[in-house]
Amino acid sequence: MQVVPFSPVASGLLFGKITTGTKFDAVDDVRKFVPQLTKENIAANQPILDLLAKYSALKNATSAQICLAWMLHKYPNVVPIPGSKNRERILENLGAWNVELTDAEFAELEQALDACTVFGHRGHVESEQTSFEKNWAKK
Repeated sequence: MQVVPFSPVASGLLFGKITTGTKFDAVDDVRKFVPQLTKENIAANQPILDLLAKYSALKNATSAQICLAWMLHKYPNVVPIPGSKNRERILENLGAWNVELTDAEFAELEQALDACTVFGHRGHVESEQTSFEKNWAKK
């Protein structure tokens, strides 16, 4: 069975380019409705972005590529399909295929992510909080 995750780069947040000052297009950008992308939640999620930036520098990759490489390493039956209207982002996402996390790097990243709280849900409210993918703040 293959699984296609919903919003594998958190509506662009995990690219590391969205800031509290980012303004989403009022006409056709649905991200203006995503709870994770409020100014408060972007600021509160900064430790996750900092962690991804650290690994990006170590692996000569982008934050989105680290995010997708983590997902591919953790879930071999997952087929992440990050959406974008931007050609650069599409090519960047494809580059994740070339980012390889060693088992040690993955374990270290996984442990660091598990210590993070995620602020703002992504369209549905997650409930149990036992590991990173379920570690959503109830806000």
